[in-house]
Amino acid sequence: MIHPIRVTAAAVISTAAAVVLLTGCSSSGHDDTKAAPPAATGPTASAPASGGLDQNPTATAAPTTPGPTVPAAELKPKTGSFTRQQKQYLTGRVPKGSDPAAVLEVGQESCDKITFIAKRDPDAAASGILLGQITGAHDAVPALCPEQKPVLAAAEHGFVDGTFTVGSKPKAGSVIIAGTYHAPTPTKTCSWKLTGADGKAVSGGKAQVTVPAGARGFSSTGCAVWLPKGK
Repeated sequence: MIHPIRVTAAAVISTAAAVVLLTGCSSSGHDDTKAAPPAATGPTASAPASGGLDQNPTATAAPTTPGPTVPAAELKPKTGSFTRQQKQYLTGRVPKGSDPAAVLEVGQESCDKITFIAKRDPDAAASGILLGQITGAHDAVPALCPEQKPVLAAAEHGFVDGTFTVGSKPKAGSVIIAGTYHAPTPTKTCSWKLTGADGKAVSGGKAQVTVPAGARGFSSTGCAVWLPKGK
């Protein structure tokens, strides 16, 4: 039976530790630690105040659009115009009667955070997406900051501590694919167990593991986050 994924407080703290220094620097007033300005022109969100991971992952979640949305042809800001990339992000995402610029701000904030953190530590940015500490990345990155696609890909192919089966396609919470993974923020108690195709189990404590095709399962504890090696 597959056990639900559990991320301990220590794991979250370990992952966020990589950007704690950045948080302090971004508020010190030094120009070289400010978040990079958005690549697109036109109405955009302001850079993140802290440059770090969200303490409340739901605070910047993209708004849901259960009802009618503004047609692409009618997406216009109060002043100026939206870029092609911004329109791509906004299409089908702005509820009728809402301000498109406010919706755009949500996506731009995600991109600003990812860009700021990835510039110093791509693994920390990918871990933040994977843990839900940076929200909206799956929608924002392809349209608003496509240069961060490698970071998003690492998050999409990574997983956190838990028990998994090995398959041909990843499935959130239960299936991982074969490959080599590393844990960028392991604790001292990081350990894992890999069950091969023959049913024999191999255990280890190093923060890197190769899961072969055909393996039956993999589980880990104290390793926090696993990201694909080389992504």
